Amino acid sequence: MQYYVRTHKKLLFTVTPEELRLILEGFHHVITNTGVSRDYVESDPNDFFSKYDALYQKLKTGEKLIWANDHKLATLTTGVTRHLENCRYEPSSKLSIPNFSEPCSDIITFCFFPFKDQLSTAFDPWRFPENICGLELLFPGKVEYSHPNDKNREGFVSYTEFDDYETYKTLLERIRAITKPLKLDFNGKIRKTTVRVSEKAKKDLENFYFINANNVKIL
Repeated sequence: MQYYVRTHKKLLFTVTPEELRLILEGFHHVITNTGVSRDYVESDPNDFFSKYDALYQKLKTGEKLIWANDHKLATLTTGVTRHLENCRYEPSSKLSIPNFSEPCSDIITFCFFPFKDQLSTAFDPWRFPENICGLELLFPGKVEYSHPNDKNREGFVSYTEFDDYETYKTLLERIRAITKPLKLDFNGKIRKTTVRVSEKAKKDLENFYFINANNVKIL
């Protein structure tokens, strides 16, 4: 990448596969975290949606995710953009490597983890795939450029200055329109989490492995 991400804006949410399709309707999907084929331009959104379908089906039926079998679902991720012109890939020896001129939003999985009598969401899902409970929307809050490019100056740039800031705002609005803050009873205490959940997904959440294995009650 042509920049270094110093901080992130985050929103955690749990929605059904049908709701996720509506949230992401009209956007391009791109790979942001690994090498791609030389002729790669963007991903087929159906690849991401079909994997989320499979992940959600396992979650709502209470199946325990196991890394050896479910690592592709546990590490589900996609970049979301309206500006493919910023999503450049630099040819390497065998593949092309992401070298974006500006950041876009990313969507990844998140998990809960009981930590010091709290329910933390700071742990990586690959460490605790059985605790996955939804998705996380990420957008860089502050970015640093070591060299200027054709759009951005050298030094720190705020997230509001990027082309995909409008994309990020739209995603936030769509998620918030169909979700409400999630409250849980954990260890006899009411927890006001940072997660938002839709009414449809809330019914399924009661069956998630993490919820049942830790005697968590959804309020």
